[in-house]
Amino acid sequence: MTGQNSDSVQNHMAVFEAPPKVTLPSSLRDTVLDLIEASMATATRKAYGVQWRLFETWCASQGFSPFPADPAVLAGYVGTLAQREVSCSTVNKALAAIAAVHRGKGLSSPTDDPRVKRVVRGYRRQHGTAAQHKAAAATYDILQLLLKALRENGDSLRNYRDAALLSLGYAGAFRRSELISLDLIDLSWEIHDGEEVCIVRLRRSKTDQEGRGMVKAIFPGDEAESCPVRLLKRWLDVRGRSDGPLFVRIRKGGQLQTTRLTAQSVRDEMLRAKQLAGLAMPLSAHSLRSGFVTNCVRQGWSERSVMNQTGHRSSATLREYFQRQSVVEDNAARGACRRGQGS
Repeated sequence: MTGQNSDSVQNHMAVFEAPPKVTLPSSLRDTVLDLIEASMATATRKAYGVQWRLFETWCASQGFSPFPADPAVLAGYVGTLAQREVSCSTVNKALAAIAAVHRGKGLSSPTDDPRVKRVVRGYRRQHGTAAQHKAAAATYDILQLLLKALRENGDSLRNYRDAALLSLGYAGAFRRSELISLDLIDLSWEIHDGEEVCIVRLRRSKTDQEGRGMVKAIFPGDEAESCPVRLLKRWLDVRGRSDGPLFVRIRKGGQLQTTRLTAQSVRDEMLRAKQLAGLAMPLSAHSLRSGFVTNCVRQGWSERSVMNQTGHRSSATLREYFQRQSVVEDNAARGACRRGQGS
């Protein structure tokens, strides 16, 4: 992307326009623009930028103006996406980006036009029924296999780090972006009921862009080889107690670095552990969070107690994380034709 195109995208994505005949001091205007830019998550802003550039490119190839976009043009763009058989989620991202650009300039969004809505609705009816690929939930039993594989792979800094990473990711129901954001200063220790509990302060998360923060408690496990507290302490012993990122990169020669892991790194280390364990099931970094929820539901924990750890604000969203083993699990039909068999 050229510098000119980058400036164009930034200009379109800016949501602040000074009222006519009003000129703010440059320093104040810059501050306001910075605050507005901070109102949207960086990842979202980047994703919108990508989708907007794709729309601009398509419009240029067809001889249309992307801004302001005519609803008929946008309907044609959705038709092009249908011909390419892109997923419904991709269409949603494209529409969200186009809407953000228009509303950011104080214009109504072409996505609100009834004609566009009908085209989108038709697309979803045609393409939205296919089952979405979903990573498997890394329940406690699966986590045990991953940790065992790392353990049997040898005593190395990487294996120590990854064991702590995976066990903490599971026990804390962390997103991978949350895991890599943790610093040593975010950890504290308390004694509860005669056992030491790690208290993790999460300064910001995907659903907490305003940085109000959240605190999670990591409790010891029954088995030492998979206990998240023990594995975390072991990693801290080799990492050292200096300030900085909790999970850092490690050179091929085994030398610790000071740079924090990336979200991609968490995914890669999960896949490495999966390969070491000889598992074929689809696992991702998100499998840890999904596995925590699935395990807790199967154990009968209340939605409120699970949400206290996951940070979900909606029970409906939480339920999407639970992965049933089969159609017979958690099914009221088991007792529908029996007297007094309801649970």
